[in-house]
Amino acid sequence: MDCPECQTSNPDGQKFCGVCGHALEGACPQCGVSNPPHYKFCGQCGAGLAETGAITLARSGLITRVNQKALDLLGFRQNEMQGKPFSLFVLREDLVVFFSHLNELLSSSGKQSFELNLQHRKGNSIPVLLECNAGRHASATIQEIHVFLSNVADNRRAAFRMQYQQDLLNLVFTVSDNIGTASQKHLNQSLEDALKKVGLFAKADYSFIFTINPELKRAEPFCQWCQPASPPDGDPGKPKGVPLSAIKRTIVKLRQEKACVVDNVNDLAPPERDELLAWHQVRLGALMCHLIYSGKRPVGVIGLAKKSASEKWAPECLPLVKFLGQFVADRLPFSAARQETGDPRRIPPTKSAAPEKTAQAQAPGNVLEISSKRPQSGEKSAQTATGAAGLRPKANPGALPDMARPMLLEKYSGRQGTDQQPVFPRDDGLVLLTCPRCGFQESVSVGQFNKLGNAVSVQCPCKKQFAAVLEKRHYFRKSVQLEGYFTLKGDLGAVDTDGSIWGPMIVQDLSKAGLRFSSQKAGLIHTGDFLTVRFNLDNTNQSLIYKPAKAISVSGDMVGCRFEGSDSYDITLGFYFI
Repeated sequence: MDCPECQTSNPDGQKFCGVCGHALEGACPQCGVSNPPHYKFCGQCGAGLAETGAITLARSGLITRVNQKALDLLGFRQNEMQGKPFSLFVLREDLVVFFSHLNELLSSSGKQSFELNLQHRKGNSIPVLLECNAGRHASATIQEIHVFLSNVADNRRAAFRMQYQQDLLNLVFTVSDNIGTASQKHLNQSLEDALKKVGLFAKADYSFIFTINPELKRAEPFCQWCQPASPPDGDPGKPKGVPLSAIKRTIVKLRQEKACVVDNVNDLAPPERDELLAWHQVRLGALMCHLIYSGKRPVGVIGLAKKSASEKWAPECLPLVKFLGQFVADRLPFSAARQETGDPRRIPPTKSAAPEKTAQAQAPGNVLEISSKRPQSGEKSAQTATGAAGLRPKANPGALPDMARPMLLEKYSGRQGTDQQPVFPRDDGLVLLTCPRCGFQESVSVGQFNKLGNAVSVQCPCKKQFAAVLEKRHYFRKSVQLEGYFTLKGDLGAVDTDGSIWGPMIVQDLSKAGLRFSSQKAGLIHTGDFLTVRFNLDNTNQSLIYKPAKAISVSGDMVGCRFEGSDSYDITLGFYFI
């Protein structure tokens, strides 16, 4: 058989080349059985051998041999890799992963399988799956390490795309639920949170909703969100109203095409750029906006903006912006529904409705009499969920609640027999209360619980009383079992030195603000130490979280940490908890 290193012909059955000493047989990455170099599949388990890169390391971590497949994968030549430490070709963020598994392999001789990113010769990173086995001599001492690597970039892209679609669906349902249950009093809170989520998903720096005042012929700011970590130049957090005549070109384009997508504002004509500057009071790099209609009347403009034109808008961004705009169309000022009913939550009456006629509508536990007669002064009347005048429920203990009346909240006295229900704060700062009798829902601010206590007594308009208990800890913290790694003071070396701590960990609890993990080296960590944590989520994409953190508590083998830095609100973590 021919030697893969020097191409010298060797007798069958020989394990090493007689000229250069190169191994003629390679170990299978799946089962570890040696196979001749001309084999494309393992003779023991059938695993593919031809498509696998192979690198042999000395016990010290130096590269002693590397096959052509590995060279092609990384773009290096033989003399550029051989004799060099393998750690030089590992992305710095993944060094702790490599050294943790290397030490585990040397201590236990157990096969190691893990993913990390290697550095290509051109500078880009390549995600690979590593299979590491230990080679032994007769003395049972590990002398060399066989590393087999496979490119998993296609698998990563497919998983990322699937996770992207899942995040998009979760975002749509969360936004629709939050805005749909928000009262007019708390609408701005929910809208700002929705703009934040949409902006983060679209990788935008600024998201906004302007309303169109038909009487003054102006575009007035209604709600906006700006990325705090990287705001555009200027002050987009306080936009001003602008006459429609000052943004005539943009409005005309929106009326014709309903949407305007600009990947690079510099590609626009100077008059159009001046219009955007007059509109947003800041120079933008990219813009996407959509005209909001209520019926046949334009009532507002919703959009996203970036401070730079580094990349094009994703194709899913425009449908997402359109969805949010049309979902809130009837909740905005100057909308058709609001002008007809005075309350955007109520359904406007149909043209065929005849108030002079009398009809009956039945609902479970409630009989309504529809009459054109208006109640006299001092006469008691009740408004139903439709808000139509003259609807009078008969005396019935199961009557539907008066939708015009809010739920009444007071300090909980701990009365026995009161129904209790746990409630959870949302990202928009609201809590949704649901009556256990009639199902009536109302959103209230978390501030109400801060004033009245963790548990409050709630009286529904249907007269049902129940207790709502705010579960802050349960909402913000999630029990998980995620394998990961941590480092202290940025030391990613293979050997511990004074003041440096690194190694594997198991994440037990996770929230947007921090995590709690267990590790055999937890006793070496002190409260106040700054760490770097690295772990993968258990979602479809196995999303990587790599963040700085501060040790808040240390107890036994458990360490509680709080995320630090401007990236304390991670986009991936945000969508993980939706």
